[in-house]
Parts: sequence; structure tokens; C-alpha cells
Amino acid sequence: MKRRNTMTAAVFLLAVAAGFLLLATSFFGGEGKFEALLKTFLRERDVMAFVDGAETAVNGDLDRDHLFIQLYGGVQRLSGRRVVEDAVGENTVVRLSTGGLNFVDLQAAPGVGPQVAENAAATAAFSQDLEALGIPYLYVNAPQKLQRGEALLPTGVEEYGNESADAFLAELERQGTDYLDLRPLFEENGIYSNWFFRTDHHWKPEAAFFAWQALTDELEGRYGLAADPALTDPANWDTRVLEHFFLGSQGKRVGSLYAGADDITLYTPKFDTELTYSCPAYGFTRTGPFETSVCFPERVAQQDWFNGNPYTYYAGGDYPIATITNHKNPDGPRVVLLRDSFACALTPFLALSCSELTTIDLRYFEGDLLDTIAGLEPDIALTLYAASTTRLDNLFQYEHTEE
Repeated sequence: MKRRNTMTAAVFLLAVAAGFLLLATSFFGGEGKFEALLKTFLRERDVMAFVDGAETAVNGDLDRDHLFIQLYGGVQRLSGRRVVEDAVGENTVVRLSTGGLNFVDLQAAPGVGPQVAENAAATAAFSQDLEALGIPYLYVNAPQKLQRGEALLPTGVEEYGNESADAFLAELERQGTDYLDLRPLFEENGIYSNWFFRTDHHWKPEAAFFAWQALTDELEGRYGLAADPALTDPANWDTRVLEHFFLGSQGKRVGSLYAGADDITLYTPKFDTELTYSCPAYGFTRTGPFETSVCFPERVAQQDWFNGNPYTYYAGGDYPIATITNHKNPDGPRVVLLRDSFACALTPFLALSCSELTTIDLRYFEGDLLDTIAGLEPDIALTLYAASTTRLDNLFQYEHTEE
């Protein structure tokens, strides 16, 4: 009798666990080992086989190192909580009305703030310094995850990235500095939220490809820097989607049970490519076709939600200064790109339009910036920053990068 009661209790508890794990697998995006075992049990009604295999199956499905994050996020989702606070204020995660996640800083001062005007003034002065060297300059404003004019945040939560970008660009306009605002392009094409990962703050490769198409048109129309239109034709590219493969920077804070996991698309050109990508600070030089030189297949060799970053399949990451030489386009323009992390997804595509593309990240660069750019003799210098970056100070320190 006692043994039968014990077995009954065990089966009951496993059934409760089954409900939770089946919920989990709906977020994980595939059939887990436990789900397969449960389906076998429902077919064969073999209780002992189910009990014997349950522990192994559960251990195989759950990442024990991050079990607390997963369970905590799952509870937050089941309770309908849309704000998940973090000990570090700026890492607080909110769930948008679209279902995607976003970082907010609950301790940040409201409004645009004086830093934005300082950043814009510094950028205008930098543009004038480049003009004195005979180098044209274009500031490119990439969209952020929050769409303008839409009530996406939980009640009482505010974020001022778009307002900051509006003020920043208005100051550039006042000072006569060239800029390109990409936000209308994405607002007017497709569903805005679909251009971004659900669990990460970055845009998707599809968005970067779309931005590349628009940017090549602008570079030709404004500056006469033409690119072969065949490069940006989607028909000349293969794509492969890795499903439920990516847990982004926001998703890592709350786990996959809170908002799921993202697909990521890998682009491969159908045409011949040969590029050399080098970064002295990180000691690498990669030469080969697009998919193994400016892309990093080792970053997607295996799924690792919490320790991997498949977004860096494109361009590898944030490097102080790196150069891409396009051996198939020796007559293309030489371009310098000041960049934040949004440029990772754009850089490999943009390199195909250039003979040489040098990227500089002012968060990590050390040296004399103007002298470095002048020595590269570019046909144009660009900045690509997300709208919310205009609030930061460390990406606008043009005069404070000397060793």
C-alpha cells in the first residue's frame, strides 16, 4: 500500500512537472527529451519506464547553470509582470506590448538632457575638422527597437531614445552637418517590430541588409560613390535561418521562458567574394569569401543561449579599429565607419560596396582620431549609431582618444 501511494505521488508530481516543462518547450521552440518521454508514456502506459527515464530527460532539457534565471523568468511571465528589475538599474528589462523585450533605466533623469546637445555640437565640429581635410562626412541614425509615436512600454515607464535622436539631428541640421535618418525607412516598410530581435536590443540582419540598400543609394546620390546594384539585390543572396537559436542580451537577463528565443538569418552571397579582415588589437587576419572572412561561422557552430552571441556572426564584435579589404572591388570607395554595435550586422555588407572599409569604435579606440582618419585617405567618413546612442557620452569623444 505504501509503495503504491509513493508511486502515485511520484507520478502526480511528475505530471505537475510535465505541465511546466511542456510550457517551457513551447518557448524553447522544439520537442525536449522530457516531452518525447511523456508522449511515449501516453502511448505505452509504462509507468516504470517513465519514472526511470524522467530524471535523465529533465536534466537533459534544463540548463542547470541558468535554472534560476529560467524559473524566475517563467514565474514573471506567468504572473503577467512586464517590468523585471535588475540590481543594475540600466539592465532592467521590460516587456513591450509587441511581446519583445527592451532595456530601460528606471533611475535615468527624465527628458532629453544636456548630453545630447553636447554630443551634437561635438559631431558638428568633428564634421568641420574632416571637411578641412577634404573628407566628406555623413552621420547615419539607425532606428532603435522602440518605434516613434507608439505606446509600447508598460504604464509609468519612460524612455527617451527617439526624443534624444530628434534633438540631436535637429542640432546637426542647424549646424549644416549632413545626416541620414533611417527611422522613416523602417516605419514605412513592413511591421516595425519585426525588424528587431525579440530578446536583444539590436536590429536583425534583414534590417541591416535593408539599411545597406538605402545607404548605397544615398552614397551614390549625395557623393557620387557608386556601388554595383547587383550586390544589394536580394536575388543574388542565399539565406539560412537558425530557428530558436539566439537568446539576446535582454533575454539572457530573464531567460527564454519569459519571451522565447530568436531566429537568426545567415546571409551568403551567390557571387564570388574575397576579403581580408584584420584587427591588430585582437591579433587576427581573416582572408577568404564573405562567409568565412567578415562572418564568423564559429559563433554559430552550436547553440548556446547564455554563453554565446550569434549576433557577432556578423563582423565578430566590437573592435577598436579594424580594416576590411575587398579584393574583388579595387576601384570601390575607401570608407571609414565610426560605429556602435548596430554596425556589426551592417559591416560585412557595406564592405562589399567598398575597396576598403575601416571601422572605429570610440569606446575602445586609442590614438589620434583625426590623424588616423587622414592617414587612411578615405573618400568619405560615416558614423552609424542607433537612435538611443545619442544620449551617451563615450561614443562622441572625438577629442579625447589619444593614448
